[in-house]
Amino acid sequence: MGCLARDCARDEVARKFVDPALELMMLDKAARGGFDRREALLRFGEMYATAIAGDGSVEPREVVLTVGGELGGGATLLRLATLHLLNDLLPGELKFDVRTYVEEGIYLIATTSDDAVRLMRFLAVTAPSAGGGYLSPKFDGFVEAAKVEVRPGGIRRTPRGRVAAGLVISEGSVEVKYNVYLRRDAIVLQFQSSDRGRAELAARLLRLAGVSVEVKRVGERGVWQVWAATDMLAVSREELRKALAEIVRKAAENGWVDAGRAERWLDKLERGLTVREDWPKYLVGLDHSGALEVKYQPTNPSNIEREAQRLRAMGLVEGRHFTMRMPEGGKKGYVRILREGLERAAWLSAHGEGEQRRLAADFVEYILERAEKEGEEVHEKALEIVKRGKEVGSLRLTDVKGREVFVGGKRHVVDVLGGGALEEGGSGRKLLRIQITAEIDGVKSDYEVAFGRYGAKNEARGFAAARANAPGGKEADAERFAALVEALTGEEPRIYRRSDGRIEIVCGREHLDGFARYAELAEAIEKWLEETGRR
Repeated sequence: MGCLARDCARDEVARKFVDPALELMMLDKAARGGFDRREALLRFGEMYATAIAGDGSVEPREVVLTVGGELGGGATLLRLATLHLLNDLLPGELKFDVRTYVEEGIYLIATTSDDAVRLMRFLAVTAPSAGGGYLSPKFDGFVEAAKVEVRPGGIRRTPRGRVAAGLVISEGSVEVKYNVYLRRDAIVLQFQSSDRGRAELAARLLRLAGVSVEVKRVGERGVWQVWAATDMLAVSREELRKALAEIVRKAAENGWVDAGRAERWLDKLERGLTVREDWPKYLVGLDHSGALEVKYQPTNPSNIEREAQRLRAMGLVEGRHFTMRMPEGGKKGYVRILREGLERAAWLSAHGEGEQRRLAADFVEYILERAEKEGEEVHEKALEIVKRGKEVGSLRLTDVKGREVFVGGKRHVVDVLGGGALEEGGSGRKLLRIQITAEIDGVKSDYEVAFGRYGAKNEARGFAAARANAPGGKEADAERFAALVEALTGEEPRIYRRSDGRIEIVCGREHLDGFARYAELAEAIEKWLEETGRR
């Protein structure tokens, strides 16, 4: 005890004991009936999750808290005591076991397998959050473990003639009651409280039920509100949609809601706005020029920002991969996925990691499903873009060995030895130079094509000139260059013979996309396309 008192006089050591000591006193008081049990669980969960955010890790089926430094063993024992007391307060379905491991001066308090899932369910509700998400990305994995329950309450007419109902969302021993209003133009779910902590809890449970909401202050009254309307609710988890549909049906049976309006709401809630669970209804088709158009245009503006947040979490960048516009001046808002965005999502679905890869794979599969429903032409265009996206950077130039191609009816054999790409130019036209060293029909040479942006449509085009001093002259050099481009991209370039005797090889965007399949070229090509594309 003397050692403990001496060492704990130093802040860096004392901090290891303060939080678990306070947690232990709070949980003990709650166990003896001297403190609200639900409040104790919420506060403990927030404190323990905060500790994990700083000194821990969260994996799909493992939650670990690390305790190190001086007197780490004592602090670990204190942490274990709090977890033991916590289990006494938790309902049976959430109780969990922990194990402690010692490694080179640190202690690991680990919860694994089904025990970790139960702890994650508890922390999914109690982990600190604000502004529409958890305060630590480590907590995002808690969402998958959550098992929210939704119970509709009694339905009634208010003194003003509106239809209102209660609805309870719960996880484990934590629950929040919301009000549901059936208005003339929307289903509205709402929670209000003067306690911001309770409002944050209400938002957290709603997010676990699949509704992306934020806590907002109402005027200057010190009241905090969580609010969601029809389209946001229609993309929620099935449990919530079913409970809301039950409320709508009862209102229609009582004659409190117009039958046509009730039918439209039920159609949204029962079929959802999604083809795939958790994805809103994107419109996929071809525009007037025949290009693929992928667009989400909700009636509720808050859904635009929510969808943009999901795309950012996937790894897409606004302006480069997607654009968005909030409704203003009578114009509708939207989120539009650019061609580069679908390509990037396809690349992430094949080469990304972790949650980004999962989100991207789900998104790409969903867009292809939507495209298939729109017809063969739309589906083929979407497949082409996805295929190109997955191929970006997937090959090496030196993979092209002994490849046979035919140009002008003549057979050529191509061996690529190496190459690269670089940008040049400043404030004026910025060029991308692709340089390849190859042996074609036994003739080794260096080849270069310079891409720029041209015309009113800002099209990407590349130009190269056949060399008179090459073996066999300009004609032979042009044929070998064309053979090289076809071997690398699968597309034969155009060859133009000018009146002044010059021979020019011209490449288009399809060739640039083909070059981007090679790791040595991909990064420079993507960067050049981004920097020279029109915003």
